[in-house]
Amino acid sequence: MIDGIIIELTEFDSSLWIQHPKLDFSVLKNLSSGKEIGSRKAVCNGLEFIIEPKGKVKIKGSIHKFYNKGEHNGNRFTYEDFQKAVSQLSEFGVNPDKAVLRGFELGLNLDTSLCKIDTKTFLDSILYCRGAERSDMEINGKTGYGYSYKTTNTTYKFYDKAEQSCLQSEMLRIETKFIKMRSVESYQIHTLLDLLNKDKLVRLIRDKYLKFIDETIFFEWEQIKTTRKIPIKYKSKFKDLRNPDWWLKDERSRIDRQRNKELLEKLVKTYAKRDIKNILKDLISLEISAVARTKNCYEHTEFQALNGWNNLKNHAQKNVTNTPRIVWCESTDQREVKKEKKYCLVCGKEIKGNKKSKYCTDQRKCRDKAYNLKVSEQRKAKRTQKQEQIVKLINEVGENLKLVKTNNPDRKKILGIPNRKTSIIVMANGIERLYNGDDARFFLKEFEKKIKHKP
Repeated sequence: MIDGIIIELTEFDSSLWIQHPKLDFSVLKNLSSGKEIGSRKAVCNGLEFIIEPKGKVKIKGSIHKFYNKGEHNGNRFTYEDFQKAVSQLSEFGVNPDKAVLRGFELGLNLDTSLCKIDTKTFLDSILYCRGAERSDMEINGKTGYGYSYKTTNTTYKFYDKAEQSCLQSEMLRIETKFIKMRSVESYQIHTLLDLLNKDKLVRLIRDKYLKFIDETIFFEWEQIKTTRKIPIKYKSKFKDLRNPDWWLKDERSRIDRQRNKELLEKLVKTYAKRDIKNILKDLISLEISAVARTKNCYEHTEFQALNGWNNLKNHAQKNVTNTPRIVWCESTDQREVKKEKKYCLVCGKEIKGNKKSKYCTDQRKCRDKAYNLKVSEQRKAKRTQKQEQIVKLINEVGENLKLVKTNNPDRKKILGIPNRKTSIIVMANGIERLYNGDDARFFLKEFEKKIKHKP
């Protein structure tokens, strides 16, 4: 979970590093005077050890990569692994209580192959993140594999980890980078030791990592390509909601933005075949449960407070009583019960009368259209299955296949003369099979291909 770190060591003797056999320092020097210019630097297993001219001592880099002996940081890095990595830093004289944090990252590597959605689809579905403009990330000299959203104190990143680390599987990286420590002052996180405190870390993950994901707006364009199914009263609004520039163009209040976000998510849930944000949150829940596991137990042993984070609804509390109330709901008369409206799956009109129906009663056009579409799909599936059987028969029987009877399939239609249906009788393994129409024409076409490619 913890990856990149920048720490400054206090009450530290830098001569310990200079004499360390694993640290080979280099520094720029003035050729004429021989005076050192800049800081002394050494790299060990993905971490950079820095001794500044004024005496400050720092460590920068990926502690995840350090734990993997400097090879990569593309696998799972558990809480238990992080504890071990910090203990390994003691070899370089690092005392977690004296290691002051100047910046760090929270991140997860998500295996998107578990949901059969590629990483690029997740990246392309991001509409809005924390009011920040999207910037392309350059990964291995190429763009289009990741995006970053920079705010005053924090940078949020979504990128293709498989492309960065040259992995074979699909891997999405979601990261929160704290570039200024004032963003976590209220959590009493100041040193490396504070990150080892699971209570502080759990609260930080919930508020600074999971909350930003929940507030990020996702929309998968392929799931709702047109406004045909959208109710008329939402059609014009929906065109704005799916436009990423619309969310940044005008300054909106938090409440107004939340209302628009809830409306878009409601439309996605109702009219799209899948909700990519919910799928992403399920992947995150699965990965967090794995990050929190220990070798002795397979459950949430350390991060128990994060269980079911994506299913909880946070309700505001009244000042006087403990009675919860829902925030940003539509104002209605308390005496009337607001009935849920249903809309036609074809034209999007409101269904009146029989609320159990899926289609409107506009002269049964929508119902017939849906039925015809269903029949067409069934016929197409049946025809595809038949064609697969024909190809399999031709490939299996091969030379023993004989066409006993056929008429001319290439005969042109003559005006005034009825066109005859193509039909063939196929003899295969002593069994006669009759094919008519499209099936017969498809059979002859595939059979001719087989003969042409015959050596």
